[in-house]
Amino acid sequence: MPEDVRPEDRPPDARPPEDGPVVYRPRLLRLVATVASGSLVLLSFVGWFGLPAGLRAQFLPSQIVTLLLILAFIVGFMWALAASYVRADATGLKFRNGLRTHSIAWADIHKILLRPGDAWALVLIRPDDGPMESELDAEKRHVLGIQAGDGQPAIAAVEDLRRRLAASRAH
Repeated sequence: MPEDVRPEDRPPDARPPEDGPVVYRPRLLRLVATVASGSLVLLSFVGWFGLPAGLRAQFLPSQIVTLLLILAFIVGFMWALAASYVRADATGLKFRNGLRTHSIAWADIHKILLRPGDAWALVLIRPDDGPMESELDAEKRHVLGIQAGDGQPAIAAVEDLRRRLAASRAH
């Protein structure tokens, strides 16, 4: 379908669902994690096999395992961050930051932010213990699945989440 066709002019079966589930992932972070992990593993093996055979033979098996575990930890850490995501559906937001997952209902969300200078989006959550008198009362959750470094896709993702939040309040 040509790109100059507006979404409302598309046939009903070709339109994306307005409030269907959507998932956002950090594009640049995933690229950096892929390149950095691959480079680190490659350089580690090149460095290992670049050592003279006599020097490699002096390493104990426990030392080799330790070096491999350190390499695996570093690569795993990069991929845990790169696996961050944000999922929005009719019930609210579910997002993973590294190894921790958060689920927040739309009714509990005060505001979704991505200000100039922010590295990633931020969700302000209404306090459980009473009315919210100012934004300082809100609990804050960083949303690593929407990275400002992604540029326009990150801005569009935040705008979509804000639209969904406003739509949930209208019901």
